[in-house]
Amino acid sequence: MTFNHKSSVFAQIAIAAFLAMTPTPFLFAQTTRYAQTTAALKTTSPTPVPIAGLTITLPAETAVEKEAVITLNMPNLFLEGTPVGGTRGGEVSVFVDGTLVAAGQISDDNTMPPGDGRKATTIVVKVPLLSSQQTVRAKWNAVRNSTVQTDTFASLSAILASD
Repeated sequence: MTFNHKSSVFAQIAIAAFLAMTPTPFLFAQTTRYAQTTAALKTTSPTPVPIAGLTITLPAETAVEKEAVITLNMPNLFLEGTPVGGTRGGEVSVFVDGTLVAAGQISDDNTMPPGDGRKATTIVVKVPLLSSQQTVRAKWNAVRNSTVQTDTFASLSAILASD
């Protein structure tokens, strides 16, 4: 098979046409912020307390970055303790500059311990970027006298994007 100049020109035109039809976000990398932990952590606090290692800082708004999509991923939560008034439970939440923006709960499926094993929780929330930096913190708390624990991977991340 011979490769001539016409084939080369055709290939260049095909690549240019493909790039022209490709959505712009495909061509540009997105900015991210990320924190993770693999520590064994637990809480018995009835009010939200920070999860060690899961804090990130969002930058100020720019001409192209107007918002952040924040993801809190805790894939291996589990509960212990003797519940008071129902099943054991726990709550994980996302706070931006001290304000609650999203939360989710886990609980045992039945009232008799030893419980139901591990539960996965993922929270995704979009927040606007402001004229100054913002601190994003993952927090958690126990519900009904429980102990909420993780002993594997957990992460907090943000993807910055235009609106």
